[in-house]
Amino acid sequence: MSSENGKVHKLEAVTDNASQEESVQGAIPEQGIADAQKDMSKVAMIVSLLAVILLVIFFFGMNRNIAGLTDEVKSLGVLREDVASLDQRMVQLKEDVPVEMKRMLTHDMVNEMTMQAIYVSGSLEDEALKAKMTSVITNLKEIRDGLEK
Repeated sequence: MSSENGKVHKLEAVTDNASQEESVQGAIPEQGIADAQKDMSKVAMIVSLLAVILLVIFFFGMNRNIAGLTDEVKSLGVLREDVASLDQRMVQLKEDVPVEMKRMLTHDMVNEMTMQAIYVSGSLEDEALKAKMTSVITNLKEIRDGLEK
């Protein structure tokens, strides 16, 4: 053979089956590696698709949870308004109760004074004093009626 231009060509004759098996076995690992790489690329694609599917599931799950939390926060705003209105009512009751209590105490005192005046007028002997006490009793009854309104 000639080795022109640096190229060497070698031709061998086929001698037996053993040498053919050796050449085929040498090609099998290379082909097995290529097949394994193709299989691994398929596995990688499947794993990446599963990862994307899981990400989508987690995204929609978190989105739904965030929407639920948003609704809860809005309902808390309504509760704050309710608490504020109850607070205003309590302040009003605190202001109204002393006035109401004073009126009730005054009403009871006037009733007590009326009862005492009736007792005193029954024990008096002088008609002039009884007449004055009767006018006091009528005045106390008028005051009591004014407090009841």
